[in-house]
Amino acid sequence: MLTLLGWILDKPDLTSFGMIEPSLPFSSVAYLFMAAGFGLYVSAQSHRLARLLLIVPIAIGAARLVTLPSLGLGIDGWLFVAEVNRSLAGRATPPGIIHALVLIGLPLAIMLTPVATRRAGYVTLGIAGSALAFASLSLLFVPMAEALDAAGWRLFSTSLPAAIETLLLALGVLAWRSDIDVAAGLSSPEWRVMRLVVPLLMVEPVLASLAEFGAVEAGWVTPLWGEMSTIALNFAAIAILLAWSMRSAAKRRAALVELSQALDAAPMALIDADGRIVHWSRGCEDLYGWSEREALGRAKHELLDSRAPGGAAAPRARHADVERELVERCRDDRLVHVIEHARPVANSARGAVLVLSMTDIGARLKAEAALRASEDRLALTATAHEIGLFEWDVASGRLTWAAGSEQRLGIIPGTIQDFESWAALVDPDDLADIQRTISAAVATRADRISYTYRLSQANGVRRALEGSARCFYDRAGNLVKTVGLTLDITRHEEREAALLSQEAQLRSILETVPDAMVVIDERGQIRSFSAAAEQMFGYCAADAIGSNVATLIPDDDAKRHDRYLRRYLRAGARSVIGDRRLLTAKRVDGSIFPIELHVGEARVAGERVFTGFVRDISDRIAAEERLGQVHQELMHVVRLNAVGEMAAALAHELNQPLSAIANFVATGELLLDVPDGQVDQPRLREMLHLANAQALRAGDIIHRLREFVAKRESDMRIEPVETTLREAAALLAAGSQRPDIRVTFALSRSADVMLADRIQIQQVMVNLIRNAFEVLAGMPPDRREVTIGSRRLSPSEIEISVRDQGPGLSDAVLSRLFTPFTSSKGEGGMGIGLSICRRIVEAHGGMLTASNMPDGGACFRFTLPCVRPR
Repeated sequence: MLTLLGWILDKPDLTSFGMIEPSLPFSSVAYLFMAAGFGLYVSAQSHRLARLLLIVPIAIGAARLVTLPSLGLGIDGWLFVAEVNRSLAGRATPPGIIHALVLIGLPLAIMLTPVATRRAGYVTLGIAGSALAFASLSLLFVPMAEALDAAGWRLFSTSLPAAIETLLLALGVLAWRSDIDVAAGLSSPEWRVMRLVVPLLMVEPVLASLAEFGAVEAGWVTPLWGEMSTIALNFAAIAILLAWSMRSAAKRRAALVELSQALDAAPMALIDADGRIVHWSRGCEDLYGWSEREALGRAKHELLDSRAPGGAAAPRARHADVERELVERCRDDRLVHVIEHARPVANSARGAVLVLSMTDIGARLKAEAALRASEDRLALTATAHEIGLFEWDVASGRLTWAAGSEQRLGIIPGTIQDFESWAALVDPDDLADIQRTISAAVATRADRISYTYRLSQANGVRRALEGSARCFYDRAGNLVKTVGLTLDITRHEEREAALLSQEAQLRSILETVPDAMVVIDERGQIRSFSAAAEQMFGYCAADAIGSNVATLIPDDDAKRHDRYLRRYLRAGARSVIGDRRLLTAKRVDGSIFPIELHVGEARVAGERVFTGFVRDISDRIAAEERLGQVHQELMHVVRLNAVGEMAAALAHELNQPLSAIANFVATGELLLDVPDGQVDQPRLREMLHLANAQALRAGDIIHRLREFVAKRESDMRIEPVETTLREAAALLAAGSQRPDIRVTFALSRSADVMLADRIQIQQVMVNLIRNAFEVLAGMPPDRREVTIGSRRLSPSEIEISVRDQGPGLSDAVLSRLFTPFTSSKGEGGMGIGLSICRRIVEAHGGMLTASNMPDGGACFRFTLPCVRPR
């Protein structure tokens, strides 16, 4: 359009885009008609009008070929003769042979784009690809047009506008024939960029030529430099267009390849409006055995001899969303059963096509056949396994049994013929449950009901039966019929009762701690005596079983045990069942030892049995006594160390500044005691200043006494947190006079080790736990609990806490809790324990804090360094 406008307006720069070779008038007309025809094809408008428009460039190209040997202008001398001669400057150089062939071939390729055959596609792609190659080479040879013309080489002789137009049309044909959805692509981001870039690229040669003309006329550049700049800009525009086109094509191609590979694995085919195959996937090749080469172009229903399941020939698939079952013949005469899904797809490039997706249902049909066979076997199984089948007509109440069902269920034949006769034999509670089940099913129109009932017959035989039934309703929602089956589960119920009894005994055993196990009956006789009991008491099981359990009890307690057992059997007081009891027991040699006893009860065959688990706690008692002694010694050492450290620190640290103050004051007195009364005031002032400095030093020493523990050397090691805390709690518990105070642990696995002096941390814990014990002594029993916890605050720090359920700390005590000689226990404490604890914690690089809990009680927390977890 621009070049034709250049001829009309007599603007040479528009006809050549600033180059030597112009686009001749008939070339401009040919490309204009070619673009219009291609646009009609793309927009799916009138194909007939498009073909008429495309005949014009074909005719111009043919005329060029006829007049080309004359080396004259030919038909290009028919329009704008003067302007053409002036533009060529007397050089008769019409476009070359290949340009004429492009004017013939490219319209033919456009005409073939709607033809949905592979051969037409190859021809179209070949012509468009050749035109694209010619345009690209022509763009390279445009700067050498004058030299090529002088050499007589006219094959690639063409102008820059013609080369650009050929390039764009060839790319359009390639994209169109590649089945790219143009309608969808018009809304893509790439197309929006294309709509902006392509017009700019088309206008760029004109603007470059105008800029060159203006610059040369103004004398800014020489004609040579102006022409070189124009050529560079044109090449840059072409390079941008080519780069964008190649990048977009590569992205689309990659996406299409992935999708194509996925779809190709499924049995899918495309057929045209005539029912002929235009695409045959690899999945179809695997399913039917026909290769793509053999299937393309043939009618699918003829190729595969498609038939309905009944054997009738199946008609050709209609262009509509349909699904049908077919029996089709493979290449090896094998028959396959498939479900064919058909969906029409409108494709503006190759016209309307039908996408066929085939699903092989051979395996499903085999499964259905197997199901039918299974149903037949089920009928045989009902007989083999004594399953009763029945039908109940609700309206008449009649019950119809399948042959042999009454005998299989142990029912006297003929005794149950209707609902009333059946209900008379069913347990009343079970009958009420079944009637409620039927009513609920009718209310919701449930398909099935399940039931279990006990049936007592006239001969005294009692049966337990279980089954299910299918419900049938009329249009009004009323139950009209049920068909069901019934199983005799009498033996199953008996076995279940026995199992429940055994399970009760086993549960009683498992709920206790399995040390030495002794089982006795209601008379106190030993029924079972474990190997651990043999080792603990010294009796062998053969001697112990059958004897009275009193042989294992000291003489003083044996009589009381017999009274307890008789009272329990009479009154049923379960005070000893399941609870832990601390008692004494007697070995075969008569020695007495402390035990911990757990007792469980069960009923076996209607008789009570008692299972006792016995634990020898002799070692634990001895250890607790030793821990109590260690606890007393540790508490004594802690208090002496605290007082001793403070006294030594005060005596040692304050001795020096106090001595210095005395010396400076004595020197001042000497300065005042002058015979002539002439006091050396500067010297006296200096002595007083030095004495004041030593007094301040003494105050600073007292202030720094809180840090003296941190500055002494400690045995810092990696210690286990849980072991350290439990030992500290055990030390205190061993000597505590309040066994009713519970100590619980809430220890985090992430805070498993610490870097600390184990003894010092145990001193802190003992002090904190002892304080908690003393506070809880006056609390109700349900609040006498101390909780020791640990958690990780950071990769390098853990927190340990001691929490009680006491009254908490007052604000006055909290404000000076860690001040030396301030006690949290009122007048009963020395007030140095928490101060020592705080100094120990700070010596470890941690911090000790205290707070009241929202739900009551106080909580002391301190932090310690730890090892980073791996």
